[in-house]
Amino acid sequence: MKSVPVMVVMLSFAVGVVLTGCSKEPTEDELLKSATRSFSEDDFDKALEDYSSLTTKFPKSDKVPEALYAMGVIYSNKKKEYAKAESIYTRLALGYPDDPTAASAAYQRARIFAQHLKKPDSAIAAYEYCLKRYPGAMSASAAQTELDELKKPSKPAK
Repeated sequence: MKSVPVMVVMLSFAVGVVLTGCSKEPTEDELLKSATRSFSEDDFDKALEDYSSLTTKFPKSDKVPEALYAMGVIYSNKKKEYAKAESIYTRLALGYPDDPTAASAAYQRARIFAQHLKKPDSAIAAYEYCLKRYPGAMSASAAQTELDELKKPSKPAK
């Protein structure tokens, strides 16, 4: 009779192990790999879901800037949701200013303000931030040209 309770305990333990193993949360590497695969397969909603999960579940991860940059690209270039893209690029540029993707994010943010959101004052401030924070970035020359263009006095209509 003593063996029945032992069997119940062992069976309960085995079921618990199986259920726990089945519901294992993905690691940051698994989320990044899944998101990257989804992105390459043009499944942008799934990619956004995985990138977002990575940034939420692993906010201290060194992979967060890469995930944010990819999210900005998807929102801007694939979904044409420019306000969301600008918000993501802002989060990256201001939250991770020393990351290699931050200079590009700062520039993309300024371009979105200028070209898509039609907010020239915000674009000017964003270009100025970009140039001050990242003067040697590859995008600095383009940022300066676009800033100069925005600052030109408008010609009166004839």
